[in-house]
Amino acid sequence: MPVFVPSGYLSMRDALDRVGRNLFEAAWTGEEHRARRGLISEVEWLSIKDLPPARGSGAGVETPPSMKPSTPRSTGDPSDPSYQEEYQARERYVDAQGRLRRMLEAGELEAAILDPWTGKLHQASASLWRQHNADRMIEKAQAPIPGSLNTGQLLIKQFAEANEPKKPLPQAKIQEAIEALKQKTATESLTRPQQKDFLRKTFAGYRLTERQFNKIFRAVPVPTGRPRKSDK
Repeated sequence: MPVFVPSGYLSMRDALDRVGRNLFEAAWTGEEHRARRGLISEVEWLSIKDLPPARGSGAGVETPPSMKPSTPRSTGDPSDPSYQEEYQARERYVDAQGRLRRMLEAGELEAAILDPWTGKLHQASASLWRQHNADRMIEKAQAPIPGSLNTGQLLIKQFAEANEPKKPLPQAKIQEAIEALKQKTATESLTRPQQKDFLRKTFAGYRLTERQFNKIFRAVPVPTGRPRKSDK
């Protein structure tokens, strides 16, 4: 059943699609919301696949869950290209969610909560996006209705997409990006999504590709114990 969206607003999925296209341009497929959570990168898989089983368990490393039967190219093998495509899709989706949350918290975008019983729209305050479960609210497109025990549908006020595609970051600026991130993380603890956001703002005139992000991150590793995801 189609979700009703009042005039002047976007559904959460449509809003994330716009943010995703602005962030990833041609790499954004619009199917990122279908990607499963909990997948691992090929690098992570290679680092654990040959580890001995836990003492007393009698079992090796557990292979991540296979894809749903209804999904084409079903696979639970992290070394399979289609698995890694899905992993990358989920990473893009999480990045888009994080970017949307930061835009809402900063007041760059506005959100409202639709009460399905009264039809009233409640404006969402900036403090909503500072709560520990803000990522989950965006994922579910639901938020508590003010003054009620019920939840309502999260909507995003209409906003325009970027018209001019940005040029890729020149390879000559990669070292500059590495140094900028090293200086930033020397004084602040940033998750990977926050680091990506910092780099995008620092080099606002350019588009950074996933390959460039990975190259930069290899030179600026996350210290042990620091979370990589914004929702941890």
